[in-house]
Amino acid sequence: MAQFSSNEAVSLSKTINNHKQLANTPDEHIYDYYDIKKCIYWIQSNEYKKVCLQFPDYLLPDSPKVANHLQNELQQTVYVLGDTAYESCCIDYVAAAHIDADAVIHFGPMCFSQPTCSIPSLFIHEKHKLNIEEFLQIINTEFSSITDCIIVVIDSPLLHLKDNICFNQNNIIVKSITDSDLNVQESTVIYVGENDRKLMNFNFIHKPKQLYYYYNGNLSSYDADLKILKRRYFLIEKIKDSETVGIIVGTLAIKNYLKIIERMKKLLKLNGKKFYMISVGKPTVAKLANFPEMHVYILIGCAMNEIYESRDFYRPIVTPYDVEVALNSNASTDLKFSYDFNSSIAHDSDNLAATDKSDVSLISGNIRYNSEIKMNEESRLVLKESSGALIESHGAGFLANRSWTGLEQNLGQTEVMLAVDGRSGIAQGYANELEL
Repeated sequence: MAQFSSNEAVSLSKTINNHKQLANTPDEHIYDYYDIKKCIYWIQSNEYKKVCLQFPDYLLPDSPKVANHLQNELQQTVYVLGDTAYESCCIDYVAAAHIDADAVIHFGPMCFSQPTCSIPSLFIHEKHKLNIEEFLQIINTEFSSITDCIIVVIDSPLLHLKDNICFNQNNIIVKSITDSDLNVQESTVIYVGENDRKLMNFNFIHKPKQLYYYYNGNLSSYDADLKILKRRYFLIEKIKDSETVGIIVGTLAIKNYLKIIERMKKLLKLNGKKFYMISVGKPTVAKLANFPEMHVYILIGCAMNEIYESRDFYRPIVTPYDVEVALNSNASTDLKFSYDFNSSIAHDSDNLAATDKSDVSLISGNIRYNSEIKMNEESRLVLKESSGALIESHGAGFLANRSWTGLEQNLGQTEVMLAVDGRSGIAQGYANELEL
């Protein structure tokens, strides 16, 4: 049977790619690095009894030490979330709800997403190093001749050093990336941090006049990745060509996620497209491959999710922005691309209109007709083309084109039999199979 199975050593010796090195903080530094004192004060002042600790994967090795410190000080049990339902940068309300938690303490990187605040939460940021003298010298030298307002934005792992960053020039303002009043659209911005994904989202969301980034002693000008913006044109065409669309629920923790789902459903209905809601936790290639009927997937999720740029999936994964531009003829001309659906379209729920013009697909070369969805008495979909012709379709219509449509039920045709002994052994080699 060896030719039909793989060597178990392949699985045992397989290594998993990890972007960040696993944490191994010395015991004497745990208390300060994870702000144990701040956590204890927050829990006691609010009288929380069931508290969850959420860590990203690479900080999980430190989680037992943090939990032990808190339990010894508080004399109560705390719970460590061993895995997150979606992205580790967002509060995992799903896992916390399993024990009916009173609060969640989130350790590690955070994103720009606005939380739903269904459970009180506290963010404890990492503490990275920064050569402050070198940083101040470079900024003062490079921007000494500029009199316009310059805003220095400090990323979350460096927030513990913010009070030590002071400039000689009065036109330089230091702000935190967590500030709620961060308005930088007409300003020159210097982003201090190392997270490229967060830097890209910062540029798309806040749209500064000029953006620089500083990391590890280097100051550079940041330009948006044109490949990402050019790919929007291709994805918009794929949305227009699609007939069946999957809406992936990729978050339960971001504010207005239900509103944006409803908006996507309305747009798809107005343009005569069938859609299915898909909730599979963290989307993976294997999970989404179970739905080959979909032509396009719309991901409702965190802006920090790297799945948008992945080329491993069998079908394109698009953002709500792409759907808005492709299917809403009333989309604002000022609408700018962003992975964060809250930054542009989440609050404008009534300004919807179908694309009523027929055109030619730039991908397939076929003529596209706009269709209007109506429901008949048998709960099947009836598509009315602009020419007046009717085309009947239904949710399970794709099964007709499959070579295998599932097990045959043969109701009333199968003889009733008593239970008998089945095969014994393991799938690699059952007892009744011949040895090869």
